[in-house]
Amino acid sequence: MNLLHVLHSLDQRYGGPIRAVLDLSSRSFAAGLDSEVLGFGALSLPDNPFPEDRIHRLPISFPERYCYSPQLRSWLRQNLKRFDGVVLHGMWLYPNWAVARECLAQNIPYACFPHGMLEPWAIYSQGWWKAAKKILYWALREREILLKSSCIFFTTKRERELAAQTFPLPGSQLILVPYGVDVNRKQVSQPTRKDLIQPAGRRIGLFLGRIHPKKNVDFLVNAWAGARPGKDWYLLIAGTGDADHVERIRRLIRRLGLAEQVQLLGFVSGDDKAYLLQRADWFLLPSQQENFGIAVVEAIGNGCPVAISDQVYLGESLHESSEVLPLRLESWTEFLRERMVDDEWRAKLQRLDETCMMETFEISKVSLAWART
Repeated sequence: MNLLHVLHSLDQRYGGPIRAVLDLSSRSFAAGLDSEVLGFGALSLPDNPFPEDRIHRLPISFPERYCYSPQLRSWLRQNLKRFDGVVLHGMWLYPNWAVARECLAQNIPYACFPHGMLEPWAIYSQGWWKAAKKILYWALREREILLKSSCIFFTTKRERELAAQTFPLPGSQLILVPYGVDVNRKQVSQPTRKDLIQPAGRRIGLFLGRIHPKKNVDFLVNAWAGARPGKDWYLLIAGTGDADHVERIRRLIRRLGLAEQVQLLGFVSGDDKAYLLQRADWFLLPSQQENFGIAVVEAIGNGCPVAISDQVYLGESLHESSEVLPLRLESWTEFLRERMVDDEWRAKLQRLDETCMMETFEISKVSLAWART
């Protein structure tokens, strides 16, 4: 079987499903599932595990935010017939509409994978203008795309349940397809970037991901300021995002007098990412919404215990004793001040989470299920 994945962006710096799609697709060859990827804009995948000749890149033009590509239609008419099926990742952009229309014209089944973009937070919590545009777009196009799909994929039960609360979903099959990680990762003792080297004895709380308002990095910085853990503790923030938002985070750090303890590291990948996850004492993710949370599984797979908000849906798969915290500043401040610095608790939680998660999310198991789905 030959499957085409349609991704809006091929730039790993801006998050999205690209990392998980390429990891799982590369592992699925052995299970008899051949995959190719169609994406838009520049290719930026520093640690790409997927054969590059199977990644097709098309340019985008105005309106760029809509991911409009004038070459898409002709590419589909020349290439779409090579595939047995298509997976449309994400929502609200031109490629999904164009690909869905062409799939229907050529009688090729397609599935939709919203990746959290169909939930109440994604629709209604980013301002009235964005909400109005999405409601209108749902009526004009998105509803028809989902209505005529063969199935709709979700990564967690909670995502599937919340999606049904925003718009009435069509009668398509609703299928759960989780992500996975490699539990046999190599140990990285030194990063390639010298500025990432952490001195012996330094204790580290790590945020690693896209610096976006929904990730709540400012909330984390405020909680750190309230907790004021010992001088040997550092908060490292690894990721990139909108320049204005990143600058707001920088100003907040300076205003709270945390410039010595809180560091912005920029985007990391490959061995640098593995080094930070293996070197960190805790992985911290206080997101306002995460339909899955692949970085959480990556952290646990690298031996790093996690503290996440109760809006990270993967938390429902963690141990009942895990640090799944409500989005209240006092709850996070208490954790950072008391339990984060407790080495005995850290070691216990690491064992619990690793046992719990790796049974379900080890990549060889997940890729086999991915191929069968």
